[in-house]
Amino acid sequence: MNGFARTYWFAWGLLVLTAAFTGVASIKTAFFGGLVAAVIPTLLTRVFERVGLRFAPLIGAAMGVLWVFLVLWYKKLAGDPEDLVWAYWTLGLDLSIKAAGFAGTGLMAALVVRTTFTRAAMMGVLLAAAMTVLPYGFIAWVDYERAGPVEVVCLSSADVPVDQGPYHNPGAQVPTILPEEGQVLKKAMLVVPGVAGPEAIDTKDHRYWPLWRTTLVYPGNPGGELRRVILVLSPELKNKQHWSVPLSAKPDGISLIYLDEAKAQLWSSEGGTSSGVFLEVDAFFRSEGSGLVPDHLEVAVARHSPVGQFYAPQPAVTKPAAFFKNPALEKPLEKPRLVRPTFAPEAAPAK
Repeated sequence: MNGFARTYWFAWGLLVLTAAFTGVASIKTAFFGGLVAAVIPTLLTRVFERVGLRFAPLIGAAMGVLWVFLVLWYKKLAGDPEDLVWAYWTLGLDLSIKAAGFAGTGLMAALVVRTTFTRAAMMGVLLAAAMTVLPYGFIAWVDYERAGPVEVVCLSSADVPVDQGPYHNPGAQVPTILPEEGQVLKKAMLVVPGVAGPEAIDTKDHRYWPLWRTTLVYPGNPGGELRRVILVLSPELKNKQHWSVPLSAKPDGISLIYLDEAKAQLWSSEGGTSSGVFLEVDAFFRSEGSGLVPDHLEVAVARHSPVGQFYAPQPAVTKPAAFFKNPALEKPLEKPRLVRPTFAPEAAPAK
């Protein structure tokens, strides 16, 4: 029984330590989750002792991978949808942690009957650390390149007088063109200061202002560098459209995209285009008068892993797209003129 207890507590300690260092789960979750997961290598204690040093780590790693997929299958059947989505977001890290922890435990159990416990424990910890650092480093690098936050700013045209800008409701958060975004816009458009802040002018003298700005964050990797995307809406959009455009290959690059009726034109992208990060945009319209006007956009980011689909899809974010047709952005109605009352006697009607 001492051998089983030693294996159990060693496996539990490794799982808690690897989860704490990688940040894949909270200490509380790793603490209680490890209590259950450590049962698997404990039941294989005698197997580890018999197969020896060559195969014990391999069997332990295989059991770790199997355990992760069993937990995922269980969450599909009876788990909360949010837990299932989070499990997909952290699938790669879970695989590396469980495989490393179980492999280290297998090596320790195989060594402890051949040498001292201290030496066996040290070798098990070193193997688990190496197996955690290598895949975790690769996953962290892929996440840095592809799963960082994406900030989207949408520019739309408004039909307003030359000396005026679009109206925003009092208290509304008014986005503006940042200096670094202005430098990118100058490659394709004229950027000048205006009454409502910097504005962009195309070759057809259409004037554009930022309609909205939003940041799309992947929950599995909330940190990292910030990609930026500048969407320029064509004033001639009339039909429902869908665009899928690759973003900048640089994790902190800026992409300039013109959404036209025919296709999305990638005007500029720092560092080239990414092979795994795409902006998915859907435009919807509503009837107004004798034609259609843009109603709203749905924007989402699709991320693809180089070693399989480990990135769960995110729900699209809906934003208003019609700049000068949006009631929240229309010019304010003129206030009625106040007429001063008079108490003079009314003139007698002419005969």
